[in-house]
Amino acid sequence: MMKKIVNLSLALILMFGTMVWAQSGRGNRGGDPTERAERLTASMTELLNLDDSQQDQVGDLNLEYAMKMQENRKEIQGDREAMREMMVALNQEKEEKLSAILSEEQMQLYHEKKEEFRKNSRERRDKRRARRESASE
Repeated sequence: MMKKIVNLSLALILMFGTMVWAQSGRGNRGGDPTERAERLTASMTELLNLDDSQQDQVGDLNLEYAMKMQENRKEIQGDREAMREMMVALNQEKEEKLSAILSEEQMQLYHEKKEEFRKNSRERRDKRRARRESASE
C-alpha cells in the first residue's frame, strides 16, 4: 500500500509541472519552484533509489527546470499552445540531462511511472468530463 502511495506521489509530482501548470489562472498552488523541486527530488530519491551523488544532481536539475518553467509560464500566459510547446521542449531537455544521471534501469522505471500517471490522469479527466456533462443535462 505504501509503495503504491509513493509511486502515485512521484507520478503526480512528475506530471504536475507539465499538466496542471499548463492551465492558466491556477496561481502558485504547488508552492514556489524550490518547494516543488524538493518534493520531486524526495519522491524520485525514494522511487528510484538514488544514491547521494544522484540525489544532489537530480535536485539541482529539478530546481533548474522548476525555475525555467515558472519564468516561461509568466511570459506565455494565456497562450495554451505556446505553453504546451514550451513545456514539452523543457521536459525533453530535462529528460536528456536526467538520462546522464540515472542508470538505464532507473530511467526505465522513471518512464514507466510517468506513463502510468498519464494514463491515470486521462482516466480521471474523462470521468470528470462525463460527470459534468451528465450534470448539465
